[in-house]
Amino acid sequence: MNAPARGGLSGKVAVVIGGGSGVGRAVAKAMARQGANIVIADFDTPRMDRTVAEIVKLGTNESAIALSTDVRSDASVRALARDAVKTMGRVDILVNAAGVLLQGRLDRISSKDWTWMLETNLLGAVRSSTAFLPHMTEQRSGHIINAVSYGGLLPADPMTIPYDTGHAALATFTQALAQQTRGSGVTVSLFCPGSRSPRIGQNTRSRGMGRWLSGGLGAEDGTRVFYQLAASLIDGLHHPRFLIVGDPAEAEALRARWDAASQMTAT
Repeated sequence: MNAPARGGLSGKVAVVIGGGSGVGRAVAKAMARQGANIVIADFDTPRMDRTVAEIVKLGTNESAIALSTDVRSDASVRALARDAVKTMGRVDILVNAAGVLLQGRLDRISSKDWTWMLETNLLGAVRSSTAFLPHMTEQRSGHIINAVSYGGLLPADPMTIPYDTGHAALATFTQALAQQTRGSGVTVSLFCPGSRSPRIGQNTRSRGMGRWLSGGLGAEDGTRVFYQLAASLIDGLHHPRFLIVGDPAEAEALRARWDAASQMTAT
């Protein structure tokens, strides 16, 4: 993959939900290095502020701000959309990377656990996509990117069925939204970090098992993985397509499953 020239997103405004940590943080910094002005939206204020400080230190863009957001709240997400446009003047890119992890034995997972997970992983992205879509439609340009787990596309792990189910629903929503927005100037993409990447989301509920988290990485490996994921997403911004794959080794398997959708781009 050829890295686009520095400054390729100059003048663009990107909102990264879940940008305080993990994949969201890596993507926000990568877009800032390309010159994009950044809005970090997160519920974790210290992490959110840290990401903004790191972006400012890069010195590669004009502006970076933090807007505290609870994606479980309609009012909070509407306020994010309103304040982001008011402060920045426009929004060109929306990245939904917020998430929580629900894992364990199905007979130990309650409906309250399911609701807790779906409010963030599914409805959080639905809320933000629909909140920003009217603005992007009016300006006839924009790019919405929803991060979806590998298991949401190709489920395999019996201990992450709830997590994968939420992301499978988000994948369907994202595909339908991409179809709806064709011809509007708004592109909608599904970004899959890959089976070996860290999970999307910081908060975890484990039922009927220990607090197990796959994808634990050392500092060096973590930096390398997040750099690769961010580079893949940046490439998807410069070369718009429906399916953006974080791990090139998994591209063939994912495209075989999502071949029809992967051919869609909004024009």
